[in-house]
Amino acid sequence: NHLIKMKIRRYKHARRVLSLYRNTFGFHEPYQVLVDGAFCQAALAGKIQLKEQLPKYLGGSIQLVTTRCIVKETEELEAELKGAILILKRFSQRNCGHKRERKSAVDCLLSLIGESNEHHYIVATQDEDLQTSASAIPGAPLLHIIRNTIVLKNPSEDTKEKVEEIVRQQTDLTPHETAVLEELDSKLLREEVKRRKRKRPGGPNPLSIKKRKRLEAPVLGSTRNVRRNRKRRERERLKRCALSLKVAKLT
Repeated sequence: NHLIKMKIRRYKHARRVLSLYRNTFGFHEPYQVLVDGAFCQAALAGKIQLKEQLPKYLGGSIQLVTTRCIVKETEELEAELKGAILILKRFSQRNCGHKRERKSAVDCLLSLIGESNEHHYIVATQDEDLQTSASAIPGAPLLHIIRNTIVLKNPSEDTKEKVEEIVRQQTDLTPHETAVLEELDSKLLREEVKRRKRKRPGGPNPLSIKKRKRLEAPVLGSTRNVRRNRKRRERERLKRCALSLKVAKLT
């Protein structure tokens, strides 16, 4: 379980570091891994299958490459790098431009990276001097093998400073953008002032509105009272008529 946790931690570290190069410097798959003879010899000694293990470690497809100068120097050091030359010859060779005058593996590799590593190489080497020189180049990831394990080194200080510079450039506004934003802000401010000054039609004063009179509900039994009154008036009228007839007869 401990070994599995360590492996997962290494994979997460590699992908986190590589994401910085991908998002800031434009690295993309297939990742070009520039390999020298010493790295191949360490992989051979640690029984590391580069074509199988590197894609898993980096989390993407890769392309293992080298140069003619590196192959020639490894052939001359065959006694020390026995077996590495067979591995190197399987990889694609990048044109380093040193056909007439061959350079050392270190100088060839550094010239291929250049000042900005515009071709997005991942440098795989065991040479400490080469690691020191390559780490001074912003945007140049470094791979090496420690205890039979492939390790992607943390970004160098030069790379971190370059990342901060790129982030500042992406976030800072140009003079033209600043002028446009200021003009837009002033325009929006003027429109807001006009909107506030515009008089809106006022509604009626709620205190001056008369309350509606409530309709009184009809009293129960009112119809019956009306009928009684009508009958009473009718009886009284008949009595008056009868009385007037009696008076007429007597006269």
